[in-house]
Amino acid sequence: MPAIKAALRKKRSPRRDSESIPKHILPSFRSFQLCTLSGTIPTGEDWLFEMKFDGYRAQVAISGSEVRVYTRNGHDWTDQFKTILPSLKKLTKGSVLLDGEIVAIDKAGRTNFSMLKTGIAAGIPLKFYTFDIFEKDGEDLTKTPLIERKAILEELIGERDADDSLQYSHHVIDNGKSVFDAMAAGGHEGIIAKRIDSRYVGDRTKSWLKIKCTKRQELVIGGWRPSDNGRGMASLILGTYEKGQFVYRGRVGTGFSEAMKDKIVAQLEKRRLAKPAFASVPRDIARKAFWVKPELVAEVDYAEITADGSLRHASFQGLRADKEPTQVMLDMPADDSGAGLDPVVGVEIAQALGVKLSNPDKIIYPGTAITKAHLVAYYAAVADRMLPHLKDRPLSLVRDTNNDLRKTFFQKHALAGMPKTLHDGELTKMKGTESRILWIEDLAGLVGGVQMNTLEFHVWGCDRHEPDLPERMVFDIDPDEGLDFGDVKQAATDIRDILGTIGLKSWPLLSGGKGIHVVVPLVPEADWNAVKEFCQDFAELLAKTDPHRFVANMSKARRKGRMFLDYLRNGQGSTAVCPWSMRARAGGTVAVPVTWSELDGLDRANAFDIFAAAERARGQDAWTGYFEVDQVLTDRVRQVVKR
Repeated sequence: MPAIKAALRKKRSPRRDSESIPKHILPSFRSFQLCTLSGTIPTGEDWLFEMKFDGYRAQVAISGSEVRVYTRNGHDWTDQFKTILPSLKKLTKGSVLLDGEIVAIDKAGRTNFSMLKTGIAAGIPLKFYTFDIFEKDGEDLTKTPLIERKAILEELIGERDADDSLQYSHHVIDNGKSVFDAMAAGGHEGIIAKRIDSRYVGDRTKSWLKIKCTKRQELVIGGWRPSDNGRGMASLILGTYEKGQFVYRGRVGTGFSEAMKDKIVAQLEKRRLAKPAFASVPRDIARKAFWVKPELVAEVDYAEITADGSLRHASFQGLRADKEPTQVMLDMPADDSGAGLDPVVGVEIAQALGVKLSNPDKIIYPGTAITKAHLVAYYAAVADRMLPHLKDRPLSLVRDTNNDLRKTFFQKHALAGMPKTLHDGELTKMKGTESRILWIEDLAGLVGGVQMNTLEFHVWGCDRHEPDLPERMVFDIDPDEGLDFGDVKQAATDIRDILGTIGLKSWPLLSGGKGIHVVVPLVPEADWNAVKEFCQDFAELLAKTDPHRFVANMSKARRKGRMFLDYLRNGQGSTAVCPWSMRARAGGTVAVPVTWSELDGLDRANAFDIFAAAERARGQDAWTGYFEVDQVLTDRVRQVVKR
C-alpha cells in the first residue's frame, strides 16, 4: 500500500528541489524515428533537406563526462566507437540524448561504409554527425517541432573545426531538387527530407523521407555457392523478411577481395544448415548451394529490382552488425495508399484463400474510400502480427447490419451461411456449463469475417484448449467525455508503474476509440477467478487511493470527470478487442500496439487508420518480447492489492 500510494502521489504533486531526481542523470535509450523510402522529392518551405549519411545510425547519451553510444537496436557500442568520445565528453556539463550517424570519410570527402567497417576494427578517426536531439538537461524535446530542435542542437554543438569528431548536420529549407542534384554529383548516397514542424516519433513515418542517389539495400545471407573448382565462395545467396517469411532476393558475387571472401566463409561455416531457411529458392540456385542460419546482414549496391523481387547486378559493400536480420525488409518506395492496400489485391487474396467476396467495392466506412476489398488487403498486411493474439482463442465478432456503423451486433457462435474458414464448437467453462464458441486459425478466417461484414474481432484471454487458464489481463481505461487524452496517457503510465512495482510487465494498446488498454501477459497458471479478483482489487485500490482520477464503478454518473478502470474484461467468457483489429468507428480506425516510449508523443487513441496501421505492421514490432514474458499471477502478488 505505501509503495502504490507513493507511485500515485509522485504523479500528482510537484516535489521540492531536495526531493527531485538528480538534474544530470544519464538519459535512457529511446526508439529511433525511421525514414520512409520515397521516389519523389517533396517541395515547399515546410520541408528541410539533409545529407543521407552512409554509416551507422547511433544514439548518444551524455551526462557530463559520462557517455554511452547505442546502435539502432539499443546495443551499447561505446567501446567500439572510442575515437568519437573525447569531443562528446566535453560537450556539456548537463545531460543530452542525441540522434545521428557515425561515419568514416574517404579521400574524396564522401561517407564510406566499407571504410567505416575497417575503421571500427583499426581505430581510425571517425565522425559523429548529429541531426536531432531527444532531450536536454532532463527536458523532453520530442514534442518540440523539428526546426526548433535543430536550433537547440546547433547552439549546443557550436562552430567546430572540420577535423573534429563531433559535427552538426546542416540542412537546407526547400530547394530539395538542388540538394539532391548536388549530392548525386558528389557521389553521395542521397538526401533526407523532413517536415520542419514534425515531432520526434519513435517509428517509421512519412514525415521523414529518404531519397537515394544510388540504389542500396540491406539483405540477409541465407547461403552461398562455391567456386567452380569447389574451393572458396563464388556468390552469397540473399534474402529479406516479408510478413514472417524469409524470401529469396538473388545473389551477389562481386565487390569482394579474396581475403574478404575467406573471412565471410569462415563465419558462414559456423552457421551451416542442412536445408534452406528460405520459403523457396529457384531450383538452379539451390542445386549447388550451401545453406546457413540467416544471421548475417550484408549491404549491397544494385542496378534494379526485377519483377519477381530479385536484385540485379548487385555489388557487395560490407557486413552490418547493427541490424537484426528479422528487421531487414525489401526497401521499396512508399506510395500514397499508406502500405499498398490495393483492393484488386484484396479480391485476389480472398479468391486464393477460397472465400467468395461478395460486393468487394462496397464502402464499409461512410465518408471514406475504404471498401470490403481494402479490409481484406489490410488483414493480409497485418496477419503475422495479429494472428498470435487471435489464433485458437474463443472470440466474438462485431458485425454491421446497415452499413452506417450505427447498428452493429455481437456474434458469439455460428450462424447459418457463415464461411467455413471460421470455426465453431463448444467448450466447458469452470462452472461446468457448455459454451458455444467461434475461433479463427489463419488469414482465411479473418477474410471470412470480412465477408460477413465483421468490423471488430474481440477475443477471450485464453486458448480454447485451456479455457480455464487465462494468458493475459486487460485494464481498459475508459475516460469521461470531458477528459483530455493526456489524462488517459498519464493513467496508463501510472498503472504500468504500479504493476511494475509488484513485478508485472505490461504493454499499451491504443484502443482505436478514446482509451488505452494496459495489457499484462501471463503464464497460464492462475484460473479466471484469481485473475478477475486481482483485477477488481487493483481497480478498487486505485479508485480508493486516487478517487479524483479513478473510479471502479461503470456508472456514467459516477465517472464524471474521472476514468473508469474496466476490470470486467478479465472474466471467463468476457472479451477485449484484439490487437490490430479494425474498429466499428468513423474513419476506419484500428486498435494498434505501441511502445511506452512512443505513447508519450501520441495525441489520440484513434491515431491509426487501416493505411497507417498496415504501414506500421511492416516495421519493428512494438510489442517485442510480449510472448516471451515469464510472469505468473502468484498468491503473493494477489495479496499486495487486497483491500
